[in-house]
Order: sequence, then structure tokens, then C-alpha cells
Amino acid sequence: MTIPLFPLGTILFPDGIIPLKIFEARYLDMIKKCFREGTPFGVISIIKTNSFGSDSNDLVPVNQSFSDIGTLAVIEDFDPVQPTVYMTRSVGTQRFKLLSAAQEPDGLWIGQVELLENDPPSPIPSEHQKVANLLHEMIEMIQSQTLIEEPLFKAATDPNDCGWVANRLAELLPLSLSVKNHLLGQINPRIRLDLITEIIEDDDLRKLVIH
Repeated sequence: MTIPLFPLGTILFPDGIIPLKIFEARYLDMIKKCFREGTPFGVISIIKTNSFGSDSNDLVPVNQSFSDIGTLAVIEDFDPVQPTVYMTRSVGTQRFKLLSAAQEPDGLWIGQVELLENDPPSPIPSEHQKVANLLHEMIEMIQSQTLIEEPLFKAATDPNDCGWVANRLAELLPLSLSVKNHLLGQINPRIRLDLITEIIEDDDLRKLVIH
């Protein structure tokens, strides 16, 4: 599968929502085409920048390294606030493995990707119920205090599923980009939740998040 890539310094998980302000010409054209044709683009994280252009007023990376795992994003809301500025909201759908990437003359990255299977249903085991409860507390706190205007994720059909809970915790917890990348690449949702539980217990993140 060939898709346009949107490299970012963040991670998008399936069912997560990402708002973007689009103003660069290469991405304006990409977003218009994706929205018009109903096709996805790929959100992938920049994991290393080696050097920058010589012009101090135009610090554009000239040698970037991307994560090998990303997520397809489908545009749900498209608002052209100005002729050259679009506000968009997209939702993550399916993860992919990046096989290769090439940059077009306008600077847009195009990736050859292999789609990864969606998480199979996996009920929360009893030993992980505490972290599932932590997620519910976090969501309630955010909603009660109206801390953000945009929704964080699509409503779940089953919030007691390992994959969904693991993905939402990975988004909300103050984890490094490398850790989130590792979690996104974990195929087994139960193991992904195991890893997050270990991180929470080791770093005592529960107190940090709730208080």
C-alpha cells in the first residue's frame, strides 16, 4: 500500500483523534486530496534528526529518521479557516509497518507500507483492573474539568478491552516518544497493557496523573 506520510513528533494510536493545523503547501494539497477522495494518510513519528539546513531562518531537517510503525489517519472534520490554513481533525484507524519512504519534489513523503492486523478482542484480566480504573478516573477528570476542547478519542464500544485501554493510557500518560513507539509496535494487546502496567507501577505514575 502506498500512502502519503505526515511525520510528527507525536504518536497516533488506533481510535485516537489528532487535530492538525495545516499550512504548508505540500500538506495542504495532501489533505485536500485525502478529504476529497476519502483516503487515509499515515501519521508517523520522527525519531531522529541528524542535521538542519544552513539557513538559520529555515531550520528544516535534511536527514530524518522515521519510526518503522505508524497509524493510518482518516479526516473526520475539515475547516478551511483561511485559503492557506486548514484546521483538521482525524482519527487513527489501523497501524502499519513502514517498508520504505521517498520524498517527492515538493517535499511530501510517500511511504510503502504493510498494514498490521487490528487488535483482537481481549477482556481486561483481573490483575489489570486497577489500571483500567485509572484510565476511567483520568477520563472523568478531564471531562469534568473541561481541560480540552477537542475529544481525545472515539467512543469505545467496549472500554474494558485490553487494546483500547492500553492505547488510551499510552496517549494520556507522560511517556517518552520512544516508549510510545514501542507500545504502538506491540502486536499483542495484552502484552501492551502488561508493559503499561509495569511502567505505571515502576514510576508511580498514578499519583502524578491523578494528583
